[in-house]
Amino acid sequence: MEKTKRRKGYWGCGIVLLVLLLLVGWVAAIHWGVLEKLGLRQPISEQVFAPPPDRETSTALMGALQQAGMNTRGVEVYVLPMAGQEGSVAILTLDTSQGFDPERLFSDGGNWDALEHIIEQGGLQDLNVTRLAFDYVDQNGKSIATLTVSAEAVRQFSQEEIDEKEFIGQVMGRIDIPGLIREVTP
Repeated sequence: MEKTKRRKGYWGCGIVLLVLLLLVGWVAAIHWGVLEKLGLRQPISEQVFAPPPDRETSTALMGALQQAGMNTRGVEVYVLPMAGQEGSVAILTLDTSQGFDPERLFSDGGNWDALEHIIEQGGLQDLNVTRLAFDYVDQNGKSIATLTVSAEAVRQFSQEEIDEKEFIGQVMGRIDIPGLIREVTP
């Protein structure tokens, strides 16, 4: 009687296929936030920011923008304390889908002293704001530019302690170039 030889290649292919399926499943779970929904991982926002938001500082910053003559339709200011470190992030959202018009950003009748006080004279430091973030949202409600920079870099640039190249080097963020082109071309 002859013994049938068993093929060893099937086991190897099966294991490789199983590993690939598990890897694809893991990536999909991370992408769609399944781990956060199941409570297996803390959401990124909770890892970076500590509740509650600072509504008083948000109101003060919005008031300074209004005093400077900024049209605040479609503009929101959020101030969120950072988790695990000192300071807060002031997030300025400019939303064209909610009425923000970049062509009418500031009126002629504004008082720039309010903005200068906040930026140049340590107002952000007094408000415990250590980072600034800007989010520009297009007519479709899609964020096309998100930028962040330290409040200290903004102060240094406004007082001409650093030049434009050094300032730009400290700005971090993401820009949707095709979306930005669609936004600025007729």
